[in-house]
Amino acid sequence: MSATESAWVLGHKVRRWCTDDAYGLIEVVSPPRVPGPPPHFHRTEREFFFIMRGKLDVMVNGDWRTMGAGDWVELPAGAVHTFINNTGDDTVWVTGWRPKGFERFFAEFGVPTDTPGARELSTSDGLVQRVAENCERFGMYISR
Repeated sequence: MSATESAWVLGHKVRRWCTDDAYGLIEVVSPPRVPGPPPHFHRTEREFFFIMRGKLDVMVNGDWRTMGAGDWVELPAGAVHTFINNTGDDTVWVTGWRPKGFERFFAEFGVPTDTPGARELSTSDGLVQRVAENCERFGMYISR
C-alpha cells in the first residue's frame, strides 16, 4: 500500500498519510459494529485518536468511553486499548503515533481497496492468523 492508497485492514478502511520522520498518521473509516483489534498496547509508541465524524467507543486500560466528532484521546505507551463503532453509520477518525514506524503494520496487512472482496479478505481467518502471529514485529502486543 503506498502512502496515499486506501486498504482494508481487519474490516476498517485505512488511508496512510505522508508525514515527516517524527510520527505516523492514518485516516480510518470504521463501518458499523466492526470491532477493532483485540485489546493491545505499544511499548514505545504514544498513540492518539481524533474523531472527525460519527461516534467511536474506545477502551483504554479497561475503561470504555464513547467519543464523538471533535473528541480526542492520547494514549501513553503501554496503555491497553481497542475500539468499536457501535452505531449504524460509518465513523471517520484519524489515529497517529510517535515515534513513527507502526504504519508498516498497515502496509503489511492491508488489502488494497481495488482488490475484489477486499473488505471480506481483510477479516479472513488466514489474514487474522497472520496478524496474530506477526503483530509484535510491528510493536503491537496483544494483552493477555
